[in-house]
Amino acid sequence: MVGVNAFLIPPLQGETPASSVQPDCQSCPSFGVQRFQERKEAPHFSLKCLDGNTIALKDFKGKPVLLKFWATWCPTCKEELPVLEKFSTGKRDQLTILLLAIDGEKEKRVQRFIKESKITLPVLLDPKEKIARTYGVKFIPAAFLVDREGMIIGAIVGERDWSSPAAWSAIKELLGLR
Repeated sequence: MVGVNAFLIPPLQGETPASSVQPDCQSCPSFGVQRFQERKEAPHFSLKCLDGNTIALKDFKGKPVLLKFWATWCPTCKEELPVLEKFSTGKRDQLTILLLAIDGEKEKRVQRFIKESKITLPVLLDPKEKIARTYGVKFIPAAFLVDREGMIIGAIVGERDWSSPAAWSAIKELLGLR
């Protein structure tokens, strides 16, 4: 998973009616959100969670979701996740954050990092990176923003400072949160 310059999302390409063109997001550039001009349906998935349960994206229909792809072998991911955990404090009723680990068969390594970092956000396992490939992930950390209708409307590629005011401003504006 290398190459920050070539971030393409082939499975999400396609013709969409002009009525689905999104309005401008003034806060997005300040946080580095790549806003999609056309709304695309988020690819569905169902993955095992670290707690043993299975979580499906369709379970969150009607709620905005941030999908975060990461790995324990990624130093910037390991720095960013604790900050994202703090970012989620007080926002979980408005935004669901799902952490998708692409660590291959290294579930124990993921569990150890999550426990040591005191991460309470749901961690889903994408051991063969099938979901990451479906979303067109070429570089991690990477996040995708899914609106209430299940449409993917933006991406955030690379590490971000989730403690900055720009983070919540961009997410709120793009997803229509209060």
